[in-house]
Amino acid sequence: MLLRELLKVVNDICLSFSLNGKGDLEILGMTNKSTEAGKGYLFVCHKGSKFDSHGIVPEIIKKGVSFLVVERPIQLDFPHVVVSDSRLAEALLAACFYEYPFRDLITIGITGTNGKTTSVHLFHHVLNLLGSRGSMLGTVYYDILGEARFHHDNTTPGAIEILRAMKTTVNRSGTHFAMEVSSHSLAMKRVEGIRFDIAALTNITRDHLDFHQSFEDYARTKLHIFDLLKDSGIALISDEYEHLLTKKVKKVVYGISPRSHYRITNVDIQRYGTKFSLESKHGTFDCQINVPGLHNAYNATLVIAGLVELGYDMNSVVEAVKTFEGVDGRFQFVREGGLLGIDVVVDFAHSPDALEKTLLTARKLTSGRIITVFGAGGQADKGKRPMMAAVVCRYSDVSIITTDDPRGEDAEEILLEVEKGVPAGAPYLVIPDRREAIETALTLANRGDMVIVAGRGHEEYQIFSDERKIPFKDAEEIKKIILREYEKDKKHV
Repeated sequence: MLLRELLKVVNDICLSFSLNGKGDLEILGMTNKSTEAGKGYLFVCHKGSKFDSHGIVPEIIKKGVSFLVVERPIQLDFPHVVVSDSRLAEALLAACFYEYPFRDLITIGITGTNGKTTSVHLFHHVLNLLGSRGSMLGTVYYDILGEARFHHDNTTPGAIEILRAMKTTVNRSGTHFAMEVSSHSLAMKRVEGIRFDIAALTNITRDHLDFHQSFEDYARTKLHIFDLLKDSGIALISDEYEHLLTKKVKKVVYGISPRSHYRITNVDIQRYGTKFSLESKHGTFDCQINVPGLHNAYNATLVIAGLVELGYDMNSVVEAVKTFEGVDGRFQFVREGGLLGIDVVVDFAHSPDALEKTLLTARKLTSGRIITVFGAGGQADKGKRPMMAAVVCRYSDVSIITTDDPRGEDAEEILLEVEKGVPAGAPYLVIPDRREAIETALTLANRGDMVIVAGRGHEEYQIFSDERKIPFKDAEEIKKIILREYEKDKKHV
């Protein structure tokens, strides 16, 4: 694409530019990563919290790039444009460079504190079953047309990566693109160049206040997703939060209240799933999702409502949802627990609200004790740490505080901050070593009890710092401990 045509989309945020007669230059690619910079590329400079790529401009130029997008003037005679916001520029330029691929796709964006992952996976699953072929970006993994599945460090990648994946999907005859949209990605303009057929908000509860200035700022950022709808787009929002959406859009409300367009009733939470009735203008339908919890009935309803509003047959969608087997690390039973006569569940819950939902679900599924292993991650909202302890102690018979992912913070200090939220008299232990904490919980459990290991879900590494990352997946560690104990017990029989 010609440089001159690309630059038209950033005209409104352009502060100055120097083309050096290169306006008719052909741009072969674009990136913000020095490792990808190459001949004929446009390179976007960002100032991040840990690194400022403006400082390596000479190195980038040596790699053969043709043009720079910067936020401050550079003291070099090289073609560049200075913009007021290089992240916004990246989003607009990527959309243009990749020829607005979302126009040729059913695009689905889901934000919210909790529920994003299950909902996006479910959308992708049902659409595939109904004959669509597409891609998905999420916390657990990215799936590009089923041909490439890989984990990414960010729930929502940068604008260039998103638009490139969308373009690949279009080029290979894909028809849908579903993605989790984090509050960070909304704040940092990663999705600003995209328009959605479905934009959904699952919920807004406390999280990420280390990044956002306040809870109000966090909520306002989440609601921005509805500004990114296509003209005919559908805004999906749960009944608890629909009053926050004042923008004039096609609003579809789902939930348990009578004002919901898709109303959940007769909820029956069972060991391996949730059954419920769903009332709508299309009639009343018997629904099921094979993951326990009222919140998962909400997730299923979000997907059903979205696809029906797009024109899919409700019966077909409801039946397709019933075949969904859940997501790795989301209220996942570790079946080996049965060898010890106990239930063991791994869950990603790492906020007060998510922990409450998980433990309320657990309480409906067991008549025995609940023993919960949990901790708080580093480089994240510190204010929620004691709140997490208060919630866990409220709904658990025994609470075990342990290390999550410190990410460079002092692990002992994190444990102390969590411990501050433990109510007086609540039975709890502090065991810093996560493997030992899990083993203790399993040892304490009697037949009929349920052990919940919360916080890390699907994650395969425990991150202590940028330099220290060790393999550790909760479900796999639990299996090893149980099988070892089972073999020990057999020898003593």
